Amino acid sequence: MKKTVFLFILLLFNCATLEPNFLKQMKADKATEKAVGNYDKGNELFKEKKFAEAAKEFEIVVANYVNSEAYEPSLYLVSICHFRNANYEKAISYGERFVKEFPNSDYLNNVLAVLGQAYYKTANDYPAANYLIKFYVQSEDSTARRNAYNSVLEILPQLTISQLEKLHRFYMAEPIDEHILYTLAQTEMREGKRKEAQRDFELLIRRFPETKHTAEMDESMRVLNLGETSGRIGVLLPLSGKFAANGQKVLELIKKFEKEQKMPFVILPMDTKSDAIEAILAAAKLIEDKVDFIIGPLFSFEAYGVCGLTYAKGIPVILPALESRFEILPLVYTTTQSTEEQARAIARYAMGQLGINSFAVIYPDLAKFKDLAQVFSAEVLKNNRQVVAMVGFNPDSITLRWELDRIKKQKPEALFLAMDTDMIINTASQVVYYQLENVKLLGTEYFHNEKIPRFGEKTVEGAVFATSAPIDSEAVVEYKRFANGDNDFIALRFFQILWQLKNLRSYNRSTLPSVLTEIFRGKETFYIYQIHDGEFKKLTEITKE
Repeated sequence: MKKTVFLFILLLFNCATLEPNFLKQMKADKATEKAVGNYDKGNELFKEKKFAEAAKEFEIVVANYVNSEAYEPSLYLVSICHFRNANYEKAISYGERFVKEFPNSDYLNNVLAVLGQAYYKTANDYPAANYLIKFYVQSEDSTARRNAYNSVLEILPQLTISQLEKLHRFYMAEPIDEHILYTLAQTEMREGKRKEAQRDFELLIRRFPETKHTAEMDESMRVLNLGETSGRIGVLLPLSGKFAANGQKVLELIKKFEKEQKMPFVILPMDTKSDAIEAILAAAKLIEDKVDFIIGPLFSFEAYGVCGLTYAKGIPVILPALESRFEILPLVYTTTQSTEEQARAIARYAMGQLGINSFAVIYPDLAKFKDLAQVFSAEVLKNNRQVVAMVGFNPDSITLRWELDRIKKQKPEALFLAMDTDMIINTASQVVYYQLENVKLLGTEYFHNEKIPRFGEKTVEGAVFATSAPIDSEAVVEYKRFANGDNDFIALRFFQILWQLKNLRSYNRSTLPSVLTEIFRGKETFYIYQIHDGEFKKLTEITKE
């Protein structure tokens, strides 16, 4: 019986294989005809940007007509349709299938781009980088290559060491390996793998001697060569000389703070003797003593030379000085926000809290104030409000009649004064004289000077301006207790630094710059003031993460 069943099955199989060739061809032609019909319909819908409907037609071809000529383009287009509809998982599924089945297709580069972007959209960074690099290496479209290149540079820092090593092995022969190697070394350095970081930095230099990362790499190599952390920080204070009173006051503050807060490091004070050269020598001694970073000096004239020395030695320095411009120097941190950031803050406050919709801007024809004016205007326009006039003037002008007439004709609700303290006094008086007194005056920290209400008198009454907060409100109560009610501005700045550093626990030489960046640049606090009855009245505090 078993033998009979076996023979029957064998007979059926043989019969199936005996189908005439012309019947096979007829069926194939019919299938091709149906596949082409679905493909053409899908293609028309695709051209009309009806991607969801087009995808359904292409999916019919992909599911039922694998051996038809319409299969390859349908598989390609269905991936694109799903990507256009933000259905990234399906775009990836069909795209991966296409890459596997058609590795030599003319459509391959486009599918690589779709896969890279789809993985990027779904936060799958490694496959996103891998496919975008493949596309970048193989494509001849300069614009698309540039976009892929920029996306890759954005993704690389998000990858793990093992993922970067894998990309490095895959693309070792390609120019883009310069950026992969640099990111790998930086990540290794950040995670405390000093030997591996040094090895990869050296490999980068050997393979890409003209690398674009020379400056950043030099800084990283200096940090790598510093050795292990010491748990000591240096403080530069004028403990003798002209500014000794300021230095001694801060020193007492430090001693009290250390005693009560149990700081996570040892503080080593050093005397600058109120002299710029002595400040450099004091900084050199602290560096020799292997401090991890330095706080100070207190004053700008001492800080210039110190910042140059600390940068050369790879030592971070934190300045209580007012000038945020010091932060353009590498490894320098301050507690202040730039006047540009203040301009953005007062623009946001004026639009949001004051409900102002139309603004004018006036500034002297000096580069830094012109830039300040442009920053304020850009913030206003970004929020869909109007800048009805933006007027510059010669800094030596005695009268602003013509400039203010131009502004007056545009009927602004507020006027932003992008200028220094003395110019504000002169301009405000002319604003009133030329009958723009109903316009709200806005500004930055240049308003925060006792000369403004004293000499500006009623012409500046009601003006609203932003300043960098000397200390956030969370720490105000503590400072008053530590300082016994003293409002010394320099001591206040220094206290803020100690307050921000009190939670500093775990760091190493390679991670210290990023840790300090997070502490001092991750949070911006502004005060908004109004001049009321000749006094500075604090209206609110704005914190921007």
